[in-house]
Amino acid sequence: MTVGDGRPERIPINAPSIGPDELAAVQRVLGSGWIGTGPECDRFERELADHLGGVEVVCTSSCTAAIEIAVDHLGLPPGSRVGVPAWTHPATALPAALSGATVVLLDVDPDTLQLSTESLAGAIDEGLDLLIPVHFAGRPLDRAILDRARSAGIPIVEDAAHAFGASDADGPVAGRGSVAAAFSFHATKNLTTGEGGALATTDPELAAFARTHRHHGLDEDAWSRQRSGRWSAGDILQPGRKANLPDTLAAIGRVQLRSFADRQEHRRNLVTRYRGHLSTLEGASFVPATPGPGDADHLAVVVLDPGVDRDRVVEHLESAGISTGLHYTPLHHLTWFREHAVVGPSGLAACDDLARRALTLPLHARLREADVDDVCQQLAAAVGPSGGR
Repeated sequence: MTVGDGRPERIPINAPSIGPDELAAVQRVLGSGWIGTGPECDRFERELADHLGGVEVVCTSSCTAAIEIAVDHLGLPPGSRVGVPAWTHPATALPAALSGATVVLLDVDPDTLQLSTESLAGAIDEGLDLLIPVHFAGRPLDRAILDRARSAGIPIVEDAAHAFGASDADGPVAGRGSVAAAFSFHATKNLTTGEGGALATTDPELAAFARTHRHHGLDEDAWSRQRSGRWSAGDILQPGRKANLPDTLAAIGRVQLRSFADRQEHRRNLVTRYRGHLSTLEGASFVPATPGPGDADHLAVVVLDPGVDRDRVVEHLESAGISTGLHYTPLHHLTWFREHAVVGPSGLAACDDLARRALTLPLHARLREADVDDVCQQLAAAVGPSGGR
């Protein structure tokens, strides 16, 4: 439903952009007689590889699965120390935890909400066996982070769940100079398959491992048997996971990829509009304050000034029909991590502060510029003298 000038009755924090082309693609696959992982997934992988340039891509059931596969391939012994920013979704750290590693929680830079170079340096001094940094909100990681870890000989698996479409000096974020980059195609992401993900790497051995590992470790998947026309149960040389992407979902991704540039341009316009409104607002600051040329513009995050009551701000926006969120609850505030992870030597002061002051505003391809105007107007009212104080 819409109200007034066509504004939705409720502005969601996120909404997938699915149209008739995606519906037609799914219908085509459903009518093909093959809906599991097969030719559509193969084509999607090739198109993703072309889009990213010079890497191999293996589609998976999720970004988490892609990280799991990369960690499995590394074969870290139990007790290995894996550095992860505490300001992230639990999925970043759980593959390491489930492998028997010790999760080392690191602090973030309050200006970017990305891993802090100082926090990383202290953790390296104490010893790290793997680093899983996050391209938070789609901003490419600070090169100093990657360079510092590489110079210390620490392998890097990039959590690029927010970063499809992001680029740095080396080109699109795609696992160049690291073990791999793991992408998410979840319903909330800039490119969606509903559920799904992908592993991008320049390592052909890892890519080959991923193709079998996502099918339980079987050396021959169902589509291979279908094409060959011979019956075979296959063989397992190493236990794997169930982590493949079916053709029905790959078909959605292929359509999304063709229109990706247009949606990204729209997102950049929305983020620019947010920054314009919030640059003079007292009470809340857009993070990062300045745009980066390679940003994927995945999230619209503000940090409220000290003294602003976030609960009252959320209540005000909710009453105005505007949804909000929190990216994230720091990992050490969650029971399992509080009891089992260790905190890096620099502590987690920035994460603790952000846990009280960060707020995520609506950002998605269906959002209008007029909706951004309304969100900012209501935010200004919420943080003003009679609002969230």
